[in-house]
Amino acid sequence: MERLILFIFTFSVFFVYSEAACSTDTGNGYYCRYKGRIILPGRSYEKTTGPNCFKCTCSEDGTFLSCCDTSTIITSFPQDKCKVILVGCDEKAVSKFDESKPCPGPISAIKG
Repeated sequence: MERLILFIFTFSVFFVYSEAACSTDTGNGYYCRYKGRIILPGRSYEKTTGPNCFKCTCSEDGTFLSCCDTSTIITSFPQDKCKVILVGCDEKAVSKFDESKPCPGPISAIKG
């Protein structure tokens, strides 16, 4: 039973974050489109201001679009000592009492 619970928990975590990491779509052979933005073949578009930064690249032949998250997301930290702030695209764990100092506790994060 313990192994089953551990498996379900692990699968749930990986499923949530695998959905957020990268996505793909098809282009029309002349260009790729991402949320109304046209990306020419062989070119990339990058959103570099947070939150939710990403980079999309259109294949050389314009038939394939790949978009990947480029942000760092904090997944766990000691909430009694730390807080999460946004620095550019990335979340950063800092001391709750002095934001100029890093979080003194254990931190887990995912880099997109």
